[in-house]
Amino acid sequence: MVSGQDCLVSVIVPAYNCAATLQQAVRSALRQDLYAVEVLIVEDGSSDRTPEVARWLAATDRRVRVLTMPRNSGKPSAMNTGIREARGLWVAVLDADDWYVKNRLTTLLSAAERANADLVADNQFVYDDGADTVVRTAFPPQQGDRVLDKALFITGSDPYAEFNFGMLKPVVRADFIRRCGLTYHEKAKLSEDFIYMAEFLAANGKASLVAQPLYYWRQAFGAISRQWTETGAGRWRYDFLAAIEANDELLRKLSSRGERELASLVERRLRAFRHLHRIQEISRLRAEGAAVARVAAEVLKHPSVWALVAQRGFRRLGRR
Repeated sequence: MVSGQDCLVSVIVPAYNCAATLQQAVRSALRQDLYAVEVLIVEDGSSDRTPEVARWLAATDRRVRVLTMPRNSGKPSAMNTGIREARGLWVAVLDADDWYVKNRLTTLLSAAERANADLVADNQFVYDDGADTVVRTAFPPQQGDRVLDKALFITGSDPYAEFNFGMLKPVVRADFIRRCGLTYHEKAKLSEDFIYMAEFLAANGKASLVAQPLYYWRQAFGAISRQWTETGAGRWRYDFLAAIEANDELLRKLSSRGERELASLVERRLRAFRHLHRIQEISRLRAEGAAVARVAAEVLKHPSVWALVAQRGFRRLGRR
């Protein structure tokens, strides 16, 4: 076990139904070229072999601790539990189906120290599990390292983009988190990383963005394979209603603080989530074999999705 005095980075791994990928994620954190790391696996009420894998990992390396949630509560609650128990000077997040490049933490901490930043994040390799290949990077590395201020965050957070800065996986100074009371929004269940970043910037935190990709992000739905990953809740993992509620709360908070630019960004995201929720409900009805009349009635209630439904229909006709 790494003592509190010696621990430089606490890596928090929220773990839910991820037995197939948890070992790769945790090993990538333990094999960093920085030994002073602890890994906190927060077991979130899994129904598969995740608890068993987590205990085995803790038994094989003293730097691993397993924290067990009393019931399935979602990633934000798991992250907050991990942050409360973290001993490191820095706190990092690692999703249980993703993994780190070996020099990620040393590279990011060096960048943070050079910029005197409270938060540092990096580019990502976008990985298609079904095709077993890297599809692309999250953003072009040639853009170079930058200060991640409010203006850049807003520009890079288009809710309809394949990747936006609300999906970054930051490493944050623990004393900043505690001084500002920065927490993950526990109602979110989706968009929690975006809300965390927005609240960090609203607290006037200083952030740095590294252009080098050092994090492998496993796509939930493969761009090439067109397959859903088996971890988590599968195809219906996205709780758009919870995201709408959480972002609406964030909007009120930012508006009350006079954060007009960030509030405007949240308004755009709210419109996107409402649109995506309607599409999801129509897709769910079709997947469940609902009658054509019922699906059509749902589509007619929401003109914003007409074009998308028509487009999909024409694609289907073209494949016949």
